[in-house]
Amino acid sequence: MGYKKVCLNCKKAFSQGTNFEMLYDSNCPDCGEKMFQVNQKFKPPRKSDDKQWFVVKFLIENGFRYQSIYQTINDEVIKVAYPLKMSEAKDFIITYDNQKIT
Repeated sequence: MGYKKVCLNCKKAFSQGTNFEMLYDSNCPDCGEKMFQVNQKFKPPRKSDDKQWFVVKFLIENGFRYQSIYQTINDEVIKVAYPLKMSEAKDFIITYDNQKIT
């Protein structure tokens, strides 16, 4: 299991491997903007999908870096899927605020 770095400006994701001792802030090799570390299971949208990248940016900037999010329903813990639409993303960050990365 590794992790990825995402450039929200270039709309690119870079796999970073599994050496967790080398976690560090970095800038995009293409544009120089800050990159964000996300879960290895993050699947970036197509570079041309501006709407989906807007949702990705909104979630990441609000502390949701595609880590696992859970909800308890009737004593059963369920993994929650990340939203694909902006209207859903706004509710998502409010509902799961206690699970965001600060």
